[in-house]
Amino acid sequence: MRLSVPMKPPKPTLSETFQRAIKLIFQASPSELCLLISLTFLVGVVPSVSLFLNKVIIDEVSRLLAQGTIIDSLTLYQSVLFWSILGIIILSLVTDALSTITNFIVCSLRDRLQGHTEAIILSKVSYFADIELFENPQLLNLVQLTEKSKTSLKELAFIIMTSLRGIFVLIPTVILAGTIALWIPLLLLISAFPSVYVDLKYRKKTWDIEESQVTQARQMKIYREVLMDEKYAKELRLLNLQELFLGRWNSLFKSVFSGLQKTRSQGTFLIIFWSFFSGLGIILPYIYIILGTLNNTYTLGDLALYAGLILQIRRSLFSLINDTSDLYAVVLDIRPLFQVLDIQPKLTTEPAVTPSEQGTRGIKIENLSFTYPNSDRTILEDISLEIKPQEIIALVGENGEGKTTLIKLLCRLYDADAGNIFWNGRNLKEIPFNELRSQITTVMQDYVGFPVSIRENIGFGDLSILADEATIKKVLTQVGLSEIITELPAGLDTLLGKELEVGIELSQGQLQRLAIARALLRLPKTQLLILDEPTASLDPNTEYEIYDIFRSILADKMGLIITHRLALCHLADRIILLESGKILEEGNHEQLMQLRGKYYQMFTRQASSYLEQSPSNC
Repeated sequence: MRLSVPMKPPKPTLSETFQRAIKLIFQASPSELCLLISLTFLVGVVPSVSLFLNKVIIDEVSRLLAQGTIIDSLTLYQSVLFWSILGIIILSLVTDALSTITNFIVCSLRDRLQGHTEAIILSKVSYFADIELFENPQLLNLVQLTEKSKTSLKELAFIIMTSLRGIFVLIPTVILAGTIALWIPLLLLISAFPSVYVDLKYRKKTWDIEESQVTQARQMKIYREVLMDEKYAKELRLLNLQELFLGRWNSLFKSVFSGLQKTRSQGTFLIIFWSFFSGLGIILPYIYIILGTLNNTYTLGDLALYAGLILQIRRSLFSLINDTSDLYAVVLDIRPLFQVLDIQPKLTTEPAVTPSEQGTRGIKIENLSFTYPNSDRTILEDISLEIKPQEIIALVGENGEGKTTLIKLLCRLYDADAGNIFWNGRNLKEIPFNELRSQITTVMQDYVGFPVSIRENIGFGDLSILADEATIKKVLTQVGLSEIITELPAGLDTLLGKELEVGIELSQGQLQRLAIARALLRLPKTQLLILDEPTASLDPNTEYEIYDIFRSILADKMGLIITHRLALCHLADRIILLESGKILEEGNHEQLMQLRGKYYQMFTRQASSYLEQSPSNC
């Protein structure tokens, strides 16, 4: 059997990731970013200017003390000392103001970036053409990692600002320090290199471990959901499963934590060792300045200036080192975001794949075969059948025989590995996704209730009549929900879902009726009705009523029903029995019963219950 190849998302280099992240930040908030760079430049220059003014103040005070000069208030206002002190005060006030403004803009930038990034990811995932993104473990791991990517992208914006500030502080201080001796800034840079290298190396190792453990991390999230989510709360307690799942979560946590802790410990000891070496980069220049001052080569103001510059260079260097290390780690965290954005679905609209059969109506399936990605089990093999207008087909068979998979292919959530599907003479691959899916009404076994109003839950079937209350109430009556909804305080505008502040919770049967009402609203504008065990939560009498409603309004439409209740097969014009991914039997109920094959055996097993339910005894 052929192994279906899963999607392999490209992996951008760190350089490409960084460039794309910068572009994304700029797209999210260009005005805030430009303003931040300007403010950061001003804040970065202030320390060097302050150090220089401090040198002037010390030199002036030393000179006046040496001369024994007494300064009155008038003389002070006219002196260099006064204006230098005033400059220090003004710079301090300006720095405080700029820092406050900068913090405000940074918060604004991060919020805009959060919203922009979230919107891009939501758009990518929700508009993804097929559903392999939700059924492939490797892709699910990447989507899981994007949660961290979004946080890291905000951190990147902050790191860029702090790095720019460090650069703007470092450049003028290096220039001033170079006036002492050119070897001083060079020594500081060289002595810091080993600890930088070790730090980057172990951050990369830490990320590799996190990336290798993403499956465990996702499993931890699943166990956390079991322990915390309301849908598991009752059975978790009634079956006393808390200790089991909590134990599994703790076991995974310890496994993940121990691997990371071991690598971090090794890196920490090595960084501390090389930090002692980098200390030479500050000790030697500092001694050099002190000796120069004692030999009258430099003034006390020079000593204060140069000592401050050396300390400022060291702080700036280590700030940049930390930012560089953080930048490396953050870029690694961000990479999965762009991997997800770069994933391309296998499904594309292909013009003129095969010649269209003009005038042909209905659906024609030819030699269809399919294997799920990353699997060696063929789910459908060489399937051929037709669905004609006004025809209802029932798909039956045991679980796992390919019934729901066939529906996925008809809705083009996947493409077949071999064979073709024709819709009114056109190859399915030629039809744009929106056009195709607008012609299909589905009620799936995993029906959902959206966390919005009941009106919208039904109106989503046809948004053009969302405000048509009479039509919505009509379908509610058809599915037996009219009285229940009318009794609610907000009626159709009642919010659905206990997670909402004033939302209500409907039973599974009521939710299923709601999904059926949505389908009834949509059906008049579509050509194909697909029912995948749509009435499993309903009692048999109501189930017959619902199917009769669908039958009465199908008109010239096509119907495809998946059901395990074989007594309902009398509603179908034709029955298709699937086994091991192949069509085993085909015909109407009477023909298959006369065949006395697999369908006969399945129906006979259910006969005792279904004979009581069906007046016609099928």
